Amino acid sequence: MRPTRIGVVGCGNIAYWTHLRVLARLRDATLVAAADPDPAARARAARLGRLELHEHADELLARDDLDAVVLCPATPAHAAVALAACARRLPFYLEKPLATESAAADGVLAAAEGAGVVAALGFNRRQHPVHARARTLLARGRIGRVRTVLSASCEPQPASALPSWRDRRDSGGGVLLDLASHHIDLVRWLLDDEIVSAEGRLASDLSEHDSAWLRLTTRDGVVVQSAFSYRGGPADWLAFVGERGTLLIDRFRCALELRSARRFGYGLRRIHLPPVLADVGWRLRRVASPAHEPSYARALAAFVAEVRGAPPATARLADGARSLAVVLAAEESARCGRPVPVAGARDANPARD
Repeated sequence: MRPTRIGVVGCGNIAYWTHLRVLARLRDATLVAAADPDPAARARAARLGRLELHEHADELLARDDLDAVVLCPATPAHAAVALAACARRLPFYLEKPLATESAAADGVLAAAEGAGVVAALGFNRRQHPVHARARTLLARGRIGRVRTVLSASCEPQPASALPSWRDRRDSGGGVLLDLASHHIDLVRWLLDDEIVSAEGRLASDLSEHDSAWLRLTTRDGVVVQSAFSYRGGPADWLAFVGERGTLLIDRFRCALELRSARRFGYGLRRIHLPPVLADVGWRLRRVASPAHEPSYARALAAFVAEVRGAPPATARLADGARSLAVVLAAEESARCGRPVPVAGARDANPARD
């Protein structure tokens, strides 16, 4: 098979630093073109290599030499650009969030189903080797039944450096859509469970919704307490408290810690987790580049493989809809001051591969 020809919509920071560079290196893909309305973003993308650049997404989507597209425009345009890809029957990988409102999310789900195209959502953290191994340990019952999950995700940014889109909720900003959506998806996926109730509190210190605190409840009765902020941090960790031990996942440290009660006496002991041979490559790369994040490349590679006929291995659009439903319930809770049921959660299927 010839390489899969890819176009990219959106040349902002995530595309410039990650998607465009990863796609240019993928063995089974060829980066053909990109589009962005910002001339500076196009000029910056042009420095990465030879690719055709367009001002408008419609121009790129109208090309007849693309096999799939990666969509990472400004957040308010996510749903509209995904609908345009569906109209062209182009397989697409859409950065999270799926949309900013439930009606738009429903529209994308219906259009993708009608078009019958491969449609993946950019919850790339599922592809992180540490998260993947944690899911296996939880599924095997290494800490027993999970009772509580604690988590935090913080990316401190001074107001002067905050991108304009992060200033306001209606432009896709706020920590719930930006940061919490990842943890919401990870909790569903790691526990193979659904979040049915959300209680939220929001703060707007320097920008709208720049901090949030959530208390979530899953269908199986697990209580999840989380904090998200642009003011605190840096942090990105989840701690699972089970009946026989605890499991701590720290993405920034690329660390996984399993602890249980001491065999003799009071306290905890750390259980050694033998190294995984498949992890050697990316861990060695982190020695030279400590900020290396392997999940983006793995998620995009899985998407390209799926376009080429491999079984699905990425998050689905429905996962994006479930995460958005939790965000919307948390926002409603922050307004009304009480827990809010998550729309459709009782009838939803758990997040499986």
